[in-house]
Amino acid sequence: MKPTLVLMWAAIHASGAVRPLGAQVRAADLVTAARVQLARGNTDSGLVLVQLALEAGTATTADRVNALVWRGVLQYFKGRDSLARESFRDALTIDPRLEVSGLAELDSLLAVDFETVRKSIRLPVTAAHPSAALARLAGGPPGDTLYSCVPECRGLDQPPRALAAESQTVTVSGAGMGGVALVRFVVDSSGAVEPSSVTVMSAPGGAPGDAVAGHVRNLRFAPGRVQGRAVRVMLQWRLSVRSP
Repeated sequence: MKPTLVLMWAAIHASGAVRPLGAQVRAADLVTAARVQLARGNTDSGLVLVQLALEAGTATTADRVNALVWRGVLQYFKGRDSLARESFRDALTIDPRLEVSGLAELDSLLAVDFETVRKSIRLPVTAAHPSAALARLAGGPPGDTLYSCVPECRGLDQPPRALAAESQTVTVSGAGMGGVALVRFVVDSSGAVEPSSVTVMSAPGGAPGDAVAGHVRNLRFAPGRVQGRAVRVMLQWRLSVRSP
């Protein structure tokens, strides 16, 4: 038995996706077994399985595209971002209109990476529409996904934007000569500040934290966006505190 077949049998047996003896393992079954390995945290075994799927003589074009996408996912969770993007590029080169469901559910930044690679692929005018088996990316990120702009924005197409110019200036009694307050909070998908998320990290001497927090809770924003959808985002702001 060839070494690669030994690895294949061990990985499939560990995943519980064992085929009857003598039956040829399909490329689709190898990818399914790789996904089980990913769920169990066995990324190395998953990568062996998707490579075997790519080398399988029975693999169809759809099988190869599916295996390339999952190879990219596995590389991403191994921390090999450049190899993950390379694998996504290989899949999108075969099918430029490829749509994959569920990436955002695995990791919001993974879905962003996939879409970034897609935008770098020049789409042929005659490219076919995606098959029903590879449907749209689950409508974008789940509604409760929390993105962060602390210390810098990641994974966002557009960060939240304050709607009032005076939003970063607050006038409070007892502030003395004033100063700068540091406040952390979450802007929800409607552009409102989530009241329970407001935390005053620091404030100038004499400035009551409750007054600073109350100012922030009343702010309104144009919400952050990912793939065209409004999302929740954590911000950290420096507020100019002034006395009356």
